[in-house]
Amino acid sequence: MTEAANVEAQAAAWIARNDARGGDQDPELAAWLIADPRHRAAYVRLAHAWERTQRLARLRSAAGAIDPDLLAPSRPRTLWTRLRHRAAAVNAAAGTRARTQRASPPRPVRWPALAGGIAAALFLVLWSVLPATSTQSYRTGADGLSRVFLADGSVVTMNANTELRVHFTAARRNVTLLSGEAHFSVTHDTHRPFEVHAGNRIVVAVGTAFDVRLEAGQDVEVTVTEGRVALLEDRPVQPGIGEPPLQTISAGQDALLTMQRVSVQRLDAAAIFQRLKWERRELSFDGQTLSHAVAEFDRYTNHKIVIDDPSIASIEVGGTFRALDAGSFVAALDRAFGISSRVSAHGTIHLFRVGDATPARLHP
Repeated sequence: MTEAANVEAQAAAWIARNDARGGDQDPELAAWLIADPRHRAAYVRLAHAWERTQRLARLRSAAGAIDPDLLAPSRPRTLWTRLRHRAAAVNAAAGTRARTQRASPPRPVRWPALAGGIAAALFLVLWSVLPATSTQSYRTGADGLSRVFLADGSVVTMNANTELRVHFTAARRNVTLLSGEAHFSVTHDTHRPFEVHAGNRIVVAVGTAFDVRLEAGQDVEVTVTEGRVALLEDRPVQPGIGEPPLQTISAGQDALLTMQRVSVQRLDAAAIFQRLKWERRELSFDGQTLSHAVAEFDRYTNHKIVIDDPSIASIEVGGTFRALDAGSFVAALDRAFGISSRVSAHGTIHLFRVGDATPARLHP
């Protein structure tokens, strides 16, 4: 038996063992999955097929009859020829047993066991042709704020201009953050890790709450509000080599992941409250630069704000504003710093002023 075939056989054995135990997994399986990425790939692939064949088994009629052409419109003829041959062999074997046991009292038919046998037979034939599990996509606009309830009970709150894809399997819960920011409240499941892929990073949790933000330059910021998460590089792993986390951070910590390094800082409750004000459609600044504040407002409007005068880009600002009300922010800049503005024919807001400025707190 080749090494690949041996891995497939081990994965099939684990799936059969879990099914017999009612779906309960154990630490030995977790260790086997982590030991080699090929183990995980084989397990997930076979688990897909097993889940679908279980569904097919539940389609039998109340009388127990099986329609051999149930799925014929969407399956090749050669496949069903093989299934019919398999069914004929099963019927022939059943007839032989019946003739040799006529002297014995009849036994009740165990339909659950028979259904399981049918599912196992289908599994061997169908696993290579069944389609992959579906993927759901979600997106918000410039003025959007959306809450998504996932199939496992987890909740995702999406910021403006955010796009993500959700793909759940029997062994994994995967979310890809394509752009923007989202807060995840993850339902606890130690046997199915919850992975958020953002840029070239992966945030892994089993049951916790955290915020992930993907910057335009592919930098990733992660803020943990409950529990603990692991931060990984999203790259191919060599066989036999594990996936050590870059960093593990806990509730009250914020990590900024760039291509060069990972920076972690501790946040108090007040700082986290300010950090997540976007969930209430508010933006809060406390010493951030004007260029940073402008970038934040640009996430919530189709009319961009442009700093025409480079000398004002580094001005430090503070204050709390409604995310969808850039006009109040611009007016506050005029009052506090004498920064003028003009609006182009396309709705773009241009900021300009020549001269020095000192830090000030803005008041809407």
